[in-house]
Amino acid sequence: MLAIITDVIGPVLLITAVGYALGRGRLVPAQPLTALSILVLIPALVFYALTTSTLPRAAFARIAGFIVVQFLLVAVVVWIFARLERWDRVRTAAILLATEISNVGNAGLPLVFFAWGQTGFTAAIGFFAVQAVLANLLAVYIGATATSSGAHPVQALLRQPVTYAIGAGVLLNLLGIGLPPPIAKAAQLLASGAISIMLLVVGVQLAEVRVAADLHAVSVATAVRLLIAPILAWATASPLGLDGVLRDVSILLTSLPTGVTAAMWATEFRTEPALASSIVVITTLLSPVTITVLLLLLR
Repeated sequence: MLAIITDVIGPVLLITAVGYALGRGRLVPAQPLTALSILVLIPALVFYALTTSTLPRAAFARIAGFIVVQFLLVAVVVWIFARLERWDRVRTAAILLATEISNVGNAGLPLVFFAWGQTGFTAAIGFFAVQAVLANLLAVYIGATATSSGAHPVQALLRQPVTYAIGAGVLLNLLGIGLPPPIAKAAQLLASGAISIMLLVVGVQLAEVRVAADLHAVSVATAVRLLIAPILAWATASPLGLDGVLRDVSILLTSLPTGVTAAMWATEFRTEPALASSIVVITTLLSPVTITVLLLLLR
């Protein structure tokens, strides 16, 4: 446990704490860092990793199947709670967004890198690439359904630079085409700085989020995200064909706290953004405990 805390959890918490201090001191606003991360760093990281990835193509298919199954299982759990708690359509959508979207990009990739090194990081990039597309589609569908919005999932995906980075990276990987040295070096330089910046973004964003919502609903969503989702992931990973490091990484990434993008989508579709933001904060604060336990079991 000490090794996990010092070598894996510790660096993540320290960098996040620096970002939080910057945000609380109003020295750095979240919006520019978030934009930098979404528009440049994450696409560069994904593009570089995919073009240099040695992850078998069959692994991508297994990851996609695993993610879809987790989405469906969590949706069933939330639907059961929604019936028991008599949540309306908007509240159910907010809980769904907060329980389906884990913080794979900002927190997951650094955690995997510290825990499993480059081998695990390669698997994590494949997971992130698939999840980025599926989660955006799901988020827009949930939001549009709850608010009768005319937004279309394809339009939302086309606005995300990471979509083009994924498409280009996968295409070049499939064709076996190497990058010209200037492009490869530029992508590598951007990717190398992405992890630390993404952790700073988490801290700055948390400093700007306020907990102002129904604590009972927050507690239910937190339990689903940090307790039920890991159990479902653990129970289904092997039957769905995942093994070794790919299995362990997939379980961890499915068990992370709620991603800040859930609050962004909740704001976009007016599905109780205060509730979604509260779930982001609470799950993030509690996640070091659950992640430490999970890493002890996985490693």
